[in-house]
Amino acid sequence: MKIQPKSRFSRLMMVTLVGTIALGGLGAMFAHAESGREDAAHVQAISTAKLTLADAVRTAGKAGQGIVTGAEFEVKNDSTWYEVTTQKGSNEVDHRIDPMTGEILASTSDAQEKDGDSGAEEAQEFSAIQGAKFSLLKAISEAEAQGNKVLGAEFEHEDDKLAIELKVADAAGVVTERMVTADTGTVIPGDQDDGESGEDNEG
Repeated sequence: MKIQPKSRFSRLMMVTLVGTIALGGLGAMFAHAESGREDAAHVQAISTAKLTLADAVRTAGKAGQGIVTGAEFEVKNDSTWYEVTTQKGSNEVDHRIDPMTGEILASTSDAQEKDGDSGAEEAQEFSAIQGAKFSLLKAISEAEAQGNKVLGAEFEHEDDKLAIELKVADAAGVVTERMVTADTGTVIPGDQDDGESGEDNEG
């Protein structure tokens, strides 16, 4: 039987499909490259800071506006600062802290985002953070004691259990993400990311 050549429409659809797949791959590649550049900029900037993320967390904690639930190093338009979030009840306060002097530059009260959770669920999550045996400060301090620069840390729920997600840069400037339990600080297997490929290092 003679095979009929593909119609012009079929060929056009095939070219479009291939092009879409190629563009999708390029988009992911550029996204990873951009993420890598951003991480490199953060690592370079934090290396000049006189204070660490742990120092910033201590400063925010002393402000007496609740428990520290998240902290990260920010870089924007050649400006750098630590953004530390404290929570008391349903109220969150974002503290902007100078990485050179430790001064609190601003404290902004922010109504907690609902993100689909009910008030009861949010109260339950905050109660879990209050009862955590392993604080955010302790998780950050232990990572820094190993020679790392911690770029960010926050409480997360992993498999219905409270955990702490850390973004760290080692002495060579390689950025990775890891998850540790909020009861013992043990690294959760399979939840480490290389920070560049976007793929988990399992096993």
